[in-house]
Amino acid sequence: MSDRKPIDFANIVQNINQSEIRQSVLAIWGGRCAESDLTAFLQQWNLSGMLFRVWEYVSEIAFEKDSLPQNVALLERGRLFGPGGDLDLRRDGAAFAWRFVGPAGAQPPAGDYGTQDYWVKHPKATFHQSEETTLLWGESKDGGWRDDRVGAAKLYYPVTGKRVELHYRTFNRAGQMEFVWYTGLSEWKEADND
Repeated sequence: MSDRKPIDFANIVQNINQSEIRQSVLAIWGGRCAESDLTAFLQQWNLSGMLFRVWEYVSEIAFEKDSLPQNVALLERGRLFGPGGDLDLRRDGAAFAWRFVGPAGAQPPAGDYGTQDYWVKHPKATFHQSEETTLLWGESKDGGWRDDRVGAAKLYYPVTGKRVELHYRTFNRAGQMEFVWYTGLSEWKEADND
């Protein structure tokens, strides 16, 4: 005889319905920024809630805290994230396509950045939000955190501790993941694994 409990489908449906997200709680913006304007574009954002930064250059990846890119000409991708939002940048020739997901009311910088509000085109869209955590692997010999699965990249995480976890939210619509918001990094402790 099995001691497994039956699946409570009513509870699953209730949890899904409670996770419903609309325009009133989520800002979604996107656009394009010229390479020459990227530094000014970034400086105009409220970056206080997006402390973690990943800068992917042609020859290296830098995972930092509270920084701006060192060399925009060599930058391929960038990600600034935290509880204040998630700003994703991807090079497209001489410009950067950008996407922001964050709390309702968050506004992108004014200017010629091809800014589009997702909710203008999709005013009735709803998402189901899920809070997730993933454990990041690897540890360097000098005691700093390093992901050893990324080949030659020296991807040191700006968090102390033996293990690091990434916290994020997924936003799904009609069973498809449409947006991800990285909300932070923290030290993972074994007690968290209960």
